[in-house]
Amino acid sequence: MLGLLGGNHTSSMRLMKEFERCGFIEPISCSTGRGRPRKIATLSPLGSVILDKLRSVNNMMIKTNINDVRSVAYQVRLRNKMIDLGIDPYEKFLELNEIALNIRDSAEPGASIRET
Repeated sequence: MLGLLGGNHTSSMRLMKEFERCGFIEPISCSTGRGRPRKIATLSPLGSVILDKLRSVNNMMIKTNINDVRSVAYQVRLRNKMIDLGIDPYEKFLELNEIALNIRDSAEPGASIRET
């Protein structure tokens, strides 16, 4: 888990202490027979619920990249050009959609062309 969060040892330990203070993790002492017992962190019941919620939120997030942003910027520029030329983009979309539906319907056997 800490590998995913990144950071150095100090910030990781600070984060672990904060998780423990909030009740997300529970430390378990594990004795190896020599030296101080090691502390192993396990998820508490509350931590399990929080982790499940975070995973579900992460699955709902919209994943974008720079190409998506560039594509949207390009589409906005095209829309603005249409508006500058006095063309309503929404009306043009409806017109093209009607053409596409007519093409689809004409390919189906026994279909008739839509009238607008």
